[in-house]
Amino acid sequence: MRFPKLNGSISIRDEEGKIVIAGDPEGLRSLGRLLTWLGDADRENWPYLPAGGRAHLHIYPKHDISADSREVELTRLDAKGEGTQPALNGRT
Repeated sequence: MRFPKLNGSISIRDEEGKIVIAGDPEGLRSLGRLLTWLGDADRENWPYLPAGGRAHLHIYPKHDISADSREVELTRLDAKGEGTQPALNGRT
């Protein structure tokens, strides 16, 4: 599975207890495309994702985003083969 490449400039930092996502227009749009791709992905057809596994990907500083960023993992809550997602902070 190839996912959309991040373009432009993106920074994801922890600043005073909050996560700040900043970027130029191209960078923010490409991050949006990546999130949409993950949300729309048909993980049932991902051969390397075991039943019960969650589709996810990593975004690395210096490689995908700015060097001053934190490593980020984007994860879908619904697991392969389950069709439902668990509650998150008491909400579904």
